[in-house]
Amino acid sequence: MLINVYIANLAKYNEGKLVGRWVTLPMERHELKQCIRDVLGKDEEYAIHDYESPFAIGEYEDVFAINDDMKILNRYDDRLVVALCEFLGNRNEVIQALQAGEFIVYYDIDDLADVAEQMVEEGLFGHVPPSVIPYLDYGKIARDLQHDGWYLSRQLRIAVRLQS
Repeated sequence: MLINVYIANLAKYNEGKLVGRWVTLPMERHELKQCIRDVLGKDEEYAIHDYESPFAIGEYEDVFAINDDMKILNRYDDRLVVALCEFLGNRNEVIQALQAGEFIVYYDIDDLADVAEQMVEEGLFGHVPPSVIPYLDYGKIARDLQHDGWYLSRQLRIAVRLQS
């Protein structure tokens, strides 16, 4: 996964001049240093004035820390990362959950009823006799899953539950 941040020269901005550059992260640290040097010239401070990312980025965040975080996030499936960003909103919490493995995920689902059906098929509710399966109300099970902390991203067709 790649994100874009617009790094602006803060001194020039305060003078009413727009001097900056879009940077795609992650990149090698030395390349990022050079990009910032190119934007700043002899000035010292930058700010992030725009971004394209599944998580929020503050104007005065350390772009090197964001770059390092992106290197971590890129170890995981993009859809999972984006879904967790939607659900948690904070990239540090997303990284913490991913590194701890504290999640359950189902891919290529349309709703939580699909998750309920897969859980029954996998035996997560114990053995359900085949003669009983047609009588199960997956919609009601899905409502319970939602109350139990499952997050659904219809756009990504993914369901995630954090384990705590």
